[in-house]
Amino acid sequence: MARSIRYQLPPMINIFRKIRKQLANENQFQRYFRYAFGEVALIMIGIFMALQLQNWNEKRKQDNAFKVILEQLYNATIYDVDKFKNQADFMTYQIERMDFILKYPDSIPIAKLPYALYNVGFDNFKSYQSDAFFYVDDLHSDYANLEQNELVKQITGYLNKIKMTPANHYDIDQDMFSNFLISEGIAYPEMNREDLNEGWLTDDPHYYDDSVLEKLQANLKTDRYQSLLKTYRSQKILYKRGAQVKSNEGTSILELIKGYYPGVRVIYENVGIIGTALQGYDDVGGRSTPLRRTDFDKGIWETELALKDGTVKFRCNDSWLRNWGGTYGEVQFPKGSATPDGDNIPVKAGKYHIKLNLSDFTYEFT
Repeated sequence: MARSIRYQLPPMINIFRKIRKQLANENQFQRYFRYAFGEVALIMIGIFMALQLQNWNEKRKQDNAFKVILEQLYNATIYDVDKFKNQADFMTYQIERMDFILKYPDSIPIAKLPYALYNVGFDNFKSYQSDAFFYVDDLHSDYANLEQNELVKQITGYLNKIKMTPANHYDIDQDMFSNFLISEGIAYPEMNREDLNEGWLTDDPHYYDDSVLEKLQANLKTDRYQSLLKTYRSQKILYKRGAQVKSNEGTSILELIKGYYPGVRVIYENVGIIGTALQGYDDVGGRSTPLRRTDFDKGIWETELALKDGTVKFRCNDSWLRNWGGTYGEVQFPKGSATPDGDNIPVKAGKYHIKLNLSDFTYEFT
């Protein structure tokens, strides 16, 4: 025979029920209703507390999910700021080179002229788009959380400002000067395969005919060339200002995120070193040699390596999406500033203790 299962009431409810039954039997209806009301109130309080606990748990889950995406956005924005700052620094370098060409056109060795001119027209930032766009759609704020809503609004506004559109008045025709040189019969210089930066700073005496170089040197003093350089210089200044504005906007977003989430982390994974001082860059089959993370909080990566004469750079995940080199136009060895997308770092042959600090963005070879 099956046994019936009786629902066991909570002890407190049982106590209230016994008291009510006793009061009803004694015809004490006023006290009966008081206890009945107390029983109902206790049930309502329990339900309310359960709902509050559930709401708190849901908000905690939502806040944790919000912070996970926020951390991804924080790291993407750090890269944005680095990228825009590097753009501005590189534009500064190019503007200084144009000033020198305009002021001292005869001081540049004739064989270096094509490289010097193409260098000021070179641009490798046209295709950049922030990784933050991949995360922002997953950043869902609590409609009742005004701080979260305002933060999402600020982040969205920042991304709208840096979005690459034809109407962006900070962007310019980066190919204008290069196209002009090609139209003048000055072929695009061949790049050095092992060190892409080297092609802009050295000359190949067999690449250009002497007649082409002599014509270029003579034309450099003409109003036509001088006017074009001045126009292009003005556009570079505008482009530089745009990069600085974007960098400042990104820095403000980083401060807002840090203010909301003080525990936000900077995430760098699988940092390595690559270059001709090792097995070469990717174009000749080179791969990154891993560094060890010796300090998680400060983002310090280290290793011991034997290097040969050549150049190196640091990067994450064996990819160029996030990489660091030296500062353009500065002494970069044996220590220097780790610049995002920076210049290849020249090194001398030897055995080194290599340290990369990704909290203050410095490196040293000792």
